[in-house]
Amino acid sequence: MNRNQLNRRHFLILSTSTCIAALTANCAGQQSDSQTTSFDPKTASWDEILAAAKGTTVNWAMWGGSDKTNAYADQWVADQLKTQYDVTLNRVPLNDTVEAVNKVAGEVQAGQTSGGGIDLIWINGENFRTMKQGNLLFGPFRDKLPSNQFYDAGNAAVNLDFGLPIEGYSAPYTGSYYVMAADSAKVQQLPKNFTELLAWAKENPGRFAYVAPPQFDGSRFLLTALYGITGGYEQYTGADFNAALWDEKSPQVFAYLKELEPYLWRSGETYPPTQSRLQELFANGEIWMMPVFVSRVAEGLATGQFPKTTQAFTMPGISLNDPSFTAIPINAANPAGAMILANILSSPEGQLQKFKPDVWGDPPLLDTAKVADNLRSEFAKVEAGYGIPLKELIASTVPVVNAEYTTRLEKTWEEQIPG
Repeated sequence: MNRNQLNRRHFLILSTSTCIAALTANCAGQQSDSQTTSFDPKTASWDEILAAAKGTTVNWAMWGGSDKTNAYADQWVADQLKTQYDVTLNRVPLNDTVEAVNKVAGEVQAGQTSGGGIDLIWINGENFRTMKQGNLLFGPFRDKLPSNQFYDAGNAAVNLDFGLPIEGYSAPYTGSYYVMAADSAKVQQLPKNFTELLAWAKENPGRFAYVAPPQFDGSRFLLTALYGITGGYEQYTGADFNAALWDEKSPQVFAYLKELEPYLWRSGETYPPTQSRLQELFANGEIWMMPVFVSRVAEGLATGQFPKTTQAFTMPGISLNDPSFTAIPINAANPAGAMILANILSSPEGQLQKFKPDVWGDPPLLDTAKVADNLRSEFAKVEAGYGIPLKELIASTVPVVNAEYTTRLEKTWEEQIPG
């Protein structure tokens, strides 16, 4: 693990947090000024939005660590923007979304309340919370998007972000489910909970691993451990972090992880630094079981990276339903272009394209019952060839809770587990 990267990440988050109070005090007025200089999303028609964006460039800040997601943006998405709306896409790659949060916060704090360098951010969790609570977001805009009609108003997964109500300040982007995968030729009994996982690891030393936090996938494993070891996710739901509950329950998580560590790959002396490395270990048979996002399993089966005997499975009530969204900064230079881009990404066509395992493999967030018959058939075809019984698999996943739990899990893991 690169400790410099870890410390920088937490420094950035804390630095952003320290300016939130000051920003909150003056951003309410800034929000009105910013919207007035372009258009008011509460009153503009979609035709006016299209006209405002024509011939412009939209700057989309997104995590750039996946060749597949980058290709989806640079090829299909960019083509849709250009050919349909005469808008040029400029993808702004990030190592961590907090970089974009800090850029926007710094610009606004310096008085740049319009003409900012970022128009749209791929976002969720602690980063969305920081921006929303700091009045750093443009909107609400989601109800203006034509694609909004395809989403279930009663679906918490598209209306809450880590327990925080979205209230129109972000648009659905991608469904994501953090589950488990095993080579069924080598693992006959799949663990249904963390007690069984520990027992399996002890019987099969070196055959299980997880990514080192605070890498995103490793942090997700920590959250599943919090749920699975301390009595379920329900106690952690709600918009607010419960410090007393954390103090009571979290020691159980790290006692478990310390007990598990000697039975991990390489006896826990080192941890895979990335999900790609973890998947390489699985693909070459060094490990037989791993936590993973379901799209990675679909991709691995489709490309032949993973053995055909690979099976995705959930730990009921523990595995995660972890969607992500797009949001527009308060000082975006091109909010009209950003709204068009957000609409493409959340549209049935955009959701279908990224669902294909050879493109990306991330499942749709929309309600396929609401789309046109021809597109519904296309979604069904992709799902039939997905290699995983998706609906059955994700039925037992549960939401991600307040981001502060993940932040504390990451910090405590660094202090107590590695080395």
